Amino acid sequence: MSRELARQLFYTGPGDPTFRDIIRDTYFTFDRRTLGFARFFLGFLLIGDLFRRTWDWEAMFSNEGVLPNHVNLWRPQGGNWSLVNAFTTPGELWVLWAVMLATFVCVFIGYKTRVAQVLSLVFVTSMNGRILLIENGGYVAYNLLLLWTCFLPMADRFSVDAMLESMRRKREAAAADLNDRKDLIPEAKLKPFASIVGFAIMLQISAVYFFNVVHKTGPAWRNGTAVHFVLYVDRMVTPAIGLVRDYVPFWLIIFLTRFVLAAEAAIPVCLLSPLGRVWARRLTIVLMNALHLGFGSVFVLGPFAWALCVFSTLLFTSEDWEVAIRTMLRRHRARTVLFEPRSGAAMLACRLLARMDRFELLRFEARSGLKERIAVESPSGGAPLVRSRAWADIIAAIPLGPVVAWMLRLPILSHLVDAILGALEGKASRFFGLTPPVETVIAPAPAPLRERLGKVVMVLREGLVVLMLVAAVNQAMTELWVVTRRIKVPHPQPLQVLSHKLRFLQGWFMFSPNPVMDDGTIVVDAITIDGRHIDPFTGKEPNWDLPNAKSLGYNQIWCDYFNRMHLSQNSPFRDAMKEYMYRLPARTGRSEDAIVSGDVYWIQDMNPKWRTTESFDFKKTKLFSFENPKAKAQAASP
Repeated sequence: MSRELARQLFYTGPGDPTFRDIIRDTYFTFDRRTLGFARFFLGFLLIGDLFRRTWDWEAMFSNEGVLPNHVNLWRPQGGNWSLVNAFTTPGELWVLWAVMLATFVCVFIGYKTRVAQVLSLVFVTSMNGRILLIENGGYVAYNLLLLWTCFLPMADRFSVDAMLESMRRKREAAAADLNDRKDLIPEAKLKPFASIVGFAIMLQISAVYFFNVVHKTGPAWRNGTAVHFVLYVDRMVTPAIGLVRDYVPFWLIIFLTRFVLAAEAAIPVCLLSPLGRVWARRLTIVLMNALHLGFGSVFVLGPFAWALCVFSTLLFTSEDWEVAIRTMLRRHRARTVLFEPRSGAAMLACRLLARMDRFELLRFEARSGLKERIAVESPSGGAPLVRSRAWADIIAAIPLGPVVAWMLRLPILSHLVDAILGALEGKASRFFGLTPPVETVIAPAPAPLRERLGKVVMVLREGLVVLMLVAAVNQAMTELWVVTRRIKVPHPQPLQVLSHKLRFLQGWFMFSPNPVMDDGTIVVDAITIDGRHIDPFTGKEPNWDLPNAKSLGYNQIWCDYFNRMHLSQNSPFRDAMKEYMYRLPARTGRSEDAIVSGDVYWIQDMNPKWRTTESFDFKKTKLFSFENPKAKAQAASP
């Protein structure tokens, strides 16, 4: 193959490509801007998932919930470890919730990011592993996302950490220094990040889709009807889908089924192929998000869809950033920023702006005696723009600034901003104790000892990545049906511990080999102390009308809890379930809701046959009965 052809097909870097260049750029390299961009989505997922759990925080994790800590410890579900087991009371758990939220916000904004990433891994795996009765493939994907991103420098760009490092690196004292941007970012952080973790992430994403598609061998997948059946699983579909599914044309069902299979098959091919790397990555991103935005909108799958969407944000290349820059860059937004050089607050604002101005559209000019401290030269040559008008133009010159700059031009908001800025003029520096630098200071290069320690840390990091990758591959070989049905792979105890303690599993067979063909949930017919029939989980009368349901309206947590609790292997946890039902008055604040006795049923039906919309074969199976001695004695007393 000629060098020119190799460049066109495989390589986009400088110079002539070598085999090492092609392999490195395809499988091991990230643009650091991509890592900063992905961190925003990771932080958003962390915060969003925490709030998703908030409504069931005490029910799932406290000793007043469905699985108290002592039950979880006496009857371990999977041999895994969870920090949440150390927190028992609602008060303790809400403190933990607040600490988690603060940590996840740190990931989002990129503050103390390394520590926040490690803590986030511990917190997420602990939440996911505290009660395995609600675990699904989404929790595993979420765990793996946190694991692999822990090895990435996600704060090198677009973060508070990067901003603070740059501010320490160069302390400007004059306009000329502000206009010279060459020392703001260390040269090493302008280069791509190369690591074995890049290959681990490529392999992980590919495994998710490859094994999911090869396990889909059932007739419903082969004949194109699989989507029809999953749309009628009322415990899983969202209420909106329950209302419209009867009107989805059958040809669209077949198309969607074929698309799912085609997309899952294409993603690993596109991701691992060095041929046309840039466009192959773009196609991968489109397919992943098309699949999971659909899954996340149709079903309550927990974090599965969103974790894979975040994985996809790690795939943007340097070429994508060049396209984004060309798209967003508008030279007509260039402005000259005037500032009062004797104002510490104005100088601090200009230093921050110089670092945010990645398009270098802002030029700074000192203007002594400037009352407003910061102004902008008018593009038309008139009087300088001040206050809200000045800041609207300044923000519009910053990448993504136009998204919010227009707000400062709104009549009411602009007047409010003008009033605030007017009140602060001449006072901000004194209030915050800010003084302008006397001279420009550039931090010295790192000491040789620090550089050597950095190399040691890098070697340790790569070694840990290799260890976790070996554990992941071994776990996959012992868990995936397509492998275990053919060969017996040993699972050494050390590797098993690495995979199982924090639930880094590799079981990729969702909706396999056939989609879910039936539907079911738990219904409790409990009798209160005043003789009413009530389902303690809903607070309403028992609802047996599963065949006519249009989505049960459960979230993922209760959907999976009920589905697991009807299984005989989980019967040891039913006593804890009873105790949770007995505590209904404590949750409602109504003494008349005390449960005297009741029966727990599993109701189920078969999803509609192809080309029909009516469920059939409804069954009602009693799982167990219960009596509450305390409430029964109270009811019997005069």
